[in-house]
Amino acid sequence: MDSTRFCCAVDLGATNVRCAIMGENGEIFGYQREEIANISKGSEISAKIVDMIESAVEKTGLSFECVGISTAGPVDLKSGSVVNSPNMKADEIFLTSPISSALGVPAFMLTDCKAGAYGEYVFGRHSGADTLVYLTMSTGIGAGVLSKGEILLGADGNACEVGHFTVDTVYNMQCGCGCVGHWEAYSSGSGMPNFFAEWLKRSGADLGDAPLSSGQILFAARNGDAICSEFVSEVSKMNSRGLFSVVCAYNPDVIVLDGPLAREYADLLIGDFGGYLRCPQVCVTELEGNAPLMGAGAYALRNLKDGKG
Repeated sequence: MDSTRFCCAVDLGATNVRCAIMGENGEIFGYQREEIANISKGSEISAKIVDMIESAVEKTGLSFECVGISTAGPVDLKSGSVVNSPNMKADEIFLTSPISSALGVPAFMLTDCKAGAYGEYVFGRHSGADTLVYLTMSTGIGAGVLSKGEILLGADGNACEVGHFTVDTVYNMQCGCGCVGHWEAYSSGSGMPNFFAEWLKRSGADLGDAPLSSGQILFAARNGDAICSEFVSEVSKMNSRGLFSVVCAYNPDVIVLDGPLAREYADLLIGDFGGYLRCPQVCVTELEGNAPLMGAGAYALRNLKDGKG
C-alpha cells in the first residue's frame, strides 16, 4: 500500500450507494454497492451507509480518518443534507452529522458532479487544467466546475446545474424539475425515451409499441437503424446547445465526459458546438465511473489536511 492516510469514500445515487476505503493516492479497498431505491426514510439511508462503512472496515482491516460523501442533489451544505431530490423517495437525507457521529470522524460532502470534477482533477491527469468542467450524462445531466483548483460550490452547494439549461422551445419536453425545454429532458437516460416518443409522433415514424430505453435507442443507432440514427442526430443538436452554454458560462479549457451514455456513445452524442469562444478539449473519463467516489475521498482528505475537520 503506497498511501499512508485513508478515508472512507461514499457515493450516494438515486438507486444505489457505493462505498470503499480509499488511500490518499486513490487506491480502493473493500468496495461495496447496495440498492437504496426503495428506501423512503432519510435516516435509514444514512444508517445503511454507516453499516456499509463498518463492513468495509471489517473486511479490509483498515482504519480511516474521515468520510467523503458524493451525493445526488440538491443539497444544503450548511445542514449536510440532501433536500427535495426529484429522484429519491426521501424528502430530506441528513448525511454528514449522523455519519460523523456514528463513526467518530469528520464527514464532508459534495454533489456527485462536483466530487467527480475534483476526482478528475486529482486522479484523472487534468491537474494542469485552469478551468475543468466534469459533465455526466446518465439518469440525469449534471456538471461540476473547478477553476484554478477550487470547486465552484454556489450558495448552498448547488452551482452548475447545467442539466437545467434551456436547449429547446419547440418540443417543450417537461423536465423532472417541472419546467420545460431543459437539457436533461432530451438527452439524459431518463429523458431521452420520452423525447423519442414525442419525436416519433411528430415525424410520423413508426417503431411499433415496444418501449425503448435510451441505451436501446443508441445501440440501434450505432448499428445503423435509420430512424434511431435520425433521432440521435436531433439529440446531438440538443447536446451542442447545452455544451455551447457550458462554454459560455465557464470558459473551460477541458470538458471531461462521464456517465454510461457518454462513456459508451460520446461519438454519437457529441457533435460540433463551436461558437465565438475557444472550443475546449473534450475527452471521456479514464476513471471508469469512479470519479465521484474518488473525488469525495480526496476532498475529505484535503479538508482534513487544511484543518477543517
